[in-house]
Amino acid sequence: MIRSKTNHRRQSQRYNHEDFDDDPKTLMGLPPSEKTSEFWKRYDRQADVHDTKMTGDLSENLDVLLIFAALFSAINTAFISLTMPGLSSDPMTEANALLRLLVTSANNNTLLPTDPPPPFAPSPNSVIVNCLLYASLSCSLLAAVGAMMGKEWLQGFDRTGQTGPLEEQGRFRQRKFNGVQQWHLESIILSLPNILLLSVILFFAGVCLYLFPVNRAVASVVIAFSGGGAALCGGVIVAGAISPLCPYQSAASRGLKRVGALFSSW
Repeated sequence: MIRSKTNHRRQSQRYNHEDFDDDPKTLMGLPPSEKTSEFWKRYDRQADVHDTKMTGDLSENLDVLLIFAALFSAINTAFISLTMPGLSSDPMTEANALLRLLVTSANNNTLLPTDPPPPFAPSPNSVIVNCLLYASLSCSLLAAVGAMMGKEWLQGFDRTGQTGPLEEQGRFRQRKFNGVQQWHLESIILSLPNILLLSVILFFAGVCLYLFPVNRAVASVVIAFSGGGAALCGGVIVAGAISPLCPYQSAASRGLKRVGALFSSW
C-alpha cells in the first residue's frame, strides 16, 4: 500500500511537526527570513497530511478493485468456456453424419449421392451471449490494468526520500500537485469502479440470455435476482447523485451528478 510518510528524512532543514502550531498569529513579529522558513514548514506539514490521506484512500480503493477484478475475471472465463463451443461446429456431429452415410450405403450396397451438409452457422443467441461475456471480460481486465497503472501513478506522486532545501521540496511538490489536478488523476482513478460495474452488468445480461433457451425456470430466477439487484444498485446511485447528504456516495453517483450538471448547463 502506497502511503507518504510524514517523517521524511531531510538532508537539510530537519524539524519536528510538533515544534510549531498552525496559528497565523505566530508569524507576526518574525523576521522575513524566519517567516519564509516557518511558512514552508507549515506548508510541508499540511501537504504531508493531504498527500497521505489522498494516496492512502486511492490506494485502498485500487487494492479492493484489483481483488474483485481478478475474482470476477476468473468467473467470467469459466462461463465463456461453456458458451464458446456454440460458435463453432461440433466435430462429433460431423463424424456421426459421415458414419450414418457409410452405414446407409453399406446396407444398400451402393453409394447414394447426397447433398453436402450446409455450412455451420452459430445461432444468434450464442453470438449475442458470447459478445456480452467477452465484453464483460474485456472491461474487467481493463479496470485491472487501470488499477495497476494507478498504483504506479500514486507511487510517482509519493514524496518519500526527497532531499534538499525545504522550500525547493515544497515548490516541486506544488508543481506535481498542480499536474495531478490538471490531468484529473484522482477523477480517473475514481472512475475505474464504473468500468467494473459495467462489466458486471454485461456479465449478468449474457448469463440471462444463455440460460433462457436452456431452462426458462432457472433463467427466470436469475433474471429476477439480477434485475432486483440492478434496480437496488441503480436507486442507490441515483440517490447519491441527487442528494449531497446521502451517505451512499460512489464513483457512479458522482459521475451521474456531473452528467446531470452538464445537461442542465445546456
